[in-house]
Amino acid sequence: SSAPSASQSCGDLPAPTARFFLFEHRAKRSAAPSSAFSRARAAEEEAAAAMARLVAASWLLVAAAFLAATAVAGDDEQCPDPKEIQVCNGPRSPADLLQLVAANGYDKTARPPCGNSTHEGPTIVQVQLRLTQLNTVDPKAGVIVVNGYFRTWWTDPRLAYSGTATGGCVDAINFAGDMNNGLWVPDIYVDNLVKQTVAGMEALVQVYPDGSVWQSEQVLITVKSKFDLAKLPYEEHIAEVVVASYSQDITQMRVTAKGGDIGEGVSGIGISSAPMTSPLWDFPEGAAEEGFQTAGKVSVSGGWDYLTMSWSYSRQPRFFFAQVIMPCVLFLFISYTQFWVDASAVPARATLAVLPVLIMRTLSNSIYSTIPQGSQFMWLDVFVQVSMFLCVAAALHFGVVQAWRVVEAKNQVKLAGLVKSQPIAEKLIGIAAKEKTTLVSLLKKYGPKEQVFDKEQAKAMKAAANAEAEAMEEAEGNNDDRVDVLPSETAPGANSESLGCRLSVRSEAALKDGVTEADLLFIMYALQVFKYYDKDESNHVNTNEIRKGLMYFNVYMSIEQVVSVVAMFLRDSGNPSHLDQSQNELTFSQFTLLLVHVSKYSLKSGGAKNLRAFFQSIPVSERWDVSARWAYPLLIFLQFVIMYAMLKAL
Repeated sequence: SSAPSASQSCGDLPAPTARFFLFEHRAKRSAAPSSAFSRARAAEEEAAAAMARLVAASWLLVAAAFLAATAVAGDDEQCPDPKEIQVCNGPRSPADLLQLVAANGYDKTARPPCGNSTHEGPTIVQVQLRLTQLNTVDPKAGVIVVNGYFRTWWTDPRLAYSGTATGGCVDAINFAGDMNNGLWVPDIYVDNLVKQTVAGMEALVQVYPDGSVWQSEQVLITVKSKFDLAKLPYEEHIAEVVVASYSQDITQMRVTAKGGDIGEGVSGIGISSAPMTSPLWDFPEGAAEEGFQTAGKVSVSGGWDYLTMSWSYSRQPRFFFAQVIMPCVLFLFISYTQFWVDASAVPARATLAVLPVLIMRTLSNSIYSTIPQGSQFMWLDVFVQVSMFLCVAAALHFGVVQAWRVVEAKNQVKLAGLVKSQPIAEKLIGIAAKEKTTLVSLLKKYGPKEQVFDKEQAKAMKAAANAEAEAMEEAEGNNDDRVDVLPSETAPGANSESLGCRLSVRSEAALKDGVTEADLLFIMYALQVFKYYDKDESNHVNTNEIRKGLMYFNVYMSIEQVVSVVAMFLRDSGNPSHLDQSQNELTFSQFTLLLVHVSKYSLKSGGAKNLRAFFQSIPVSERWDVSARWAYPLLIFLQFVIMYAMLKAL
């Protein structure tokens, strides 16, 4: 067959011819150079892409047509035929209603003629506070600040109109903002109001076909409130908002809570809160999720209804517990640590004693920074005051301990002086034993003696004394005065026969043995102590008297220790002791010798076996510290027990 013409396409050829032509064409392509093949391949891909774009455009046209059809169908459904629209009869807007009632002689200055449109009587106004937030609680100023909506309900038959059920246009007409100036509204005021914020507050009045009216006013008010701080910081308060009519008594208007009964009593819902939470206060159970409701209380005073809308709230005590109670406890224990510090570390003890007192005073002042400075009882204030009293007692304890340490230091000096006089004491005791006399008699022998000087001796001593005085005056440049160091011839005490004088001098025995009065000073003090406890003047002291006498020299032992020490001392000094060691007694000589050697026995006396013996064996200053170590924690514990028991009783 002949070859096809150039004007024919492949689709116009007979089937065998077409197959042949295609086969031939492929054969030629396979024989053509690679560049020609690439160009043909690109042409095919471009044709395929053009086809895809064409298909997509077709689908878009179909979708647009479907949407347009749907929109037209919807418009047909929302826009009914004007012929089918029914005409309503009645007001549509606040202006329409005001125009309607004005035509019937409505007077907004006159209250509604009756309570329920069936009888004459006072207008009934129901009030409710929709509480949304407790903004501020200020016990010091005695006020709270609340945010919410004042809602009032009443019926005014003069405002009745046709609703949709009776051919009217609407079932409620809203008067927003100042649009309600043309209506009568009850003159409800807040009786315990301190301040009210008006700027930015909104109001809404809704009038219903039967003439019932609902008014809602956004409020931010500060009201006076009572605070019972006796249980601070665990106290609970009652917040109150009291409302009444300003100009109309109970013959013209009765005020009650929403849904409440007319007259005095508790009924209805006075407070309806939104879900409320606060970081400082707890509200009734469920307030955080669903809010809470409380009834209103109506009381009549002077012929006027007063509606009290109240709710309770309690303080979350964590702040005062963390900032006041816990610091009190911690500084009480800081004050307690002073009893474990050595009393000789005076600066450290003084700091630990005084610092807690200052801290307690600061904590007490911090409490009154947010509460009134009155005379009312407050648990927290009492707790801090008791804590401060304990700290002051600890500071006074420090003063007592230091006073006893001064006494003990003086007694220690006396013991040291007596120990220093050990050689002379042993010498005198030896002389007393040799002469077979007592140490007391020997002290009298070595004591000063009275001597009478004749006239010539007195003059000689006087001249010598005056000569020395004149020399001193010349050295000082003053010759005006002269002091007589000896009595004159006519002075009291002068011997009338010799015209001499009597003077005190060292005894011959003291001169002979080389004993001075300074050597006898501490021994004479020991004698005074001995005589003080030798009540029966037997020149002997028993073990209990010895224990008390040792305390005058800062030596502290229990009675058991003294009994043991006395027995050992007697045996060591060559004297026998009783088998019943408590029967041992000492003479003054033995008592004095024990004092100078007591340090040898103080480490051998043994430990205390009971509390009495322990306290007897330590200095008085240490007794105070040991007692405080046990008593102070007990007082802190009792403080907590008593204070929290008092809290439950309040």
